Amino acid sequence: MTVELGELRSALLETLAEPLAAVGLDPDSAPDDLDLLAAGVIDSFGLLELIAALEDRFGTTLDFADLPAEDLTVVGPLTRHLLTQIQAVPT
Repeated sequence: MTVELGELRSALLETLAEPLAAVGLDPDSAPDDLDLLAAGVIDSFGLLELIAALEDRFGTTLDFADLPAEDLTVVGPLTRHLLTQIQAVPT
């Protein structure tokens, strides 16, 4: 599957549009260094829901074993990791 970084970032942030709005953020202007957990956008359960939604949308199972824990909830590193995982899936 061919997915662009911008497309994946948009999908991730659109999935979180409501929780982002609840803390005064817009998906289009959320910075790459935004820590979704620290900003109160998601909690640990919300992270699991986000991952499940992205797996469903892109038809893959994602592995986070090699992503440092401190990057798991930060928009930029999380998006880049997701892209690497999605692109690694054979088509």
